[in-house]
Amino acid sequence: MSVAGAVPRELRLLPFRGSDAVAAGLLTWARLRSGSWRRLFPDVYVSSDLALDHRLWCEAALIYAGRTAGVPSVGRAAARGAVPGVAVSGLSAAFLMGVDLLPLGGRPPELTMPPSRRLRNPDLIVVRSPLAVSDIVTLSRLPVTAPERTAFDLACSLPFVEAVSAVDALLNRRVVTHAAVRDFAKIAAPRPGSRRAVRAVEVADDGAESPMETRLRLCLVAAGLPRPETQVRVVSRDGVFIGRVDLAYRRQRVGLEYEGDHHRTRATFRQDIARINAMQEAGWIIIRATHDDIRNPATLIRQLRRLLAERTP
Repeated sequence: MSVAGAVPRELRLLPFRGSDAVAAGLLTWARLRSGSWRRLFPDVYVSSDLALDHRLWCEAALIYAGRTAGVPSVGRAAARGAVPGVAVSGLSAAFLMGVDLLPLGGRPPELTMPPSRRLRNPDLIVVRSPLAVSDIVTLSRLPVTAPERTAFDLACSLPFVEAVSAVDALLNRRVVTHAAVRDFAKIAAPRPGSRRAVRAVEVADDGAESPMETRLRLCLVAAGLPRPETQVRVVSRDGVFIGRVDLAYRRQRVGLEYEGDHHRTRATFRQDIARINAMQEAGWIIIRATHDDIRNPATLIRQLRRLLAERTP
């Protein structure tokens, strides 16, 4: 019999508790130990046919934590006794909101749960913190920390530059507004990293379209330069729209473009050249920055200081 044929219909698409499936007569413990199933957490299984993406791990983690029952027809009794105050949080919550900030090598799912809960597993990141009812939203059936709580949690837990990058990304994707995050930061209870988080929220910018653009912006400000605007529209001398520049000092008509790997294709390279030439014809100076300029910014900072001084009316 094929693996698909050996899998009961109720269990093919979602994680579930093995004990619930056995109690419901859908499986036996012997079958659960076969190659048709994969054990993710104690008593939590998925079909071996399913691709293990981060969302699936989050679903399995919630079942393991007793927050959800997985397949409703298997665990209705467990669902009635689900543990309150548990939700997907941090980078996992951002991922479920469509903002993938996970490291390339992957990361275990993250859950926030009450401080009284004791749950340890190497394949799970547990944050013990109280969650108000307003701190939790339901996203595709899963309890997830609300966008403003997610943004503030990330700003508290990550190093400053990464924190700003995370908040930038959530703002840019319109997952949350700057006002909502600021308001949440004002009422959030003090905790480790909260002062840094407030500062990260204040300097965040919804115009940043990549973490490296965020890093470039912060690099300029850290060097004492004025904070540049993001995604500035540039028009020709007769008012025709040319394009947007990643970072800009509008008054001096000085712009910066971060050159990532996506600029290396032939078509993109040609389009960038034409766009930058048109901007220069319109009176702008465009500096093209790379990762090396962010890592060793002395030359870039010196060039910018000179240009801003020369072009300031």
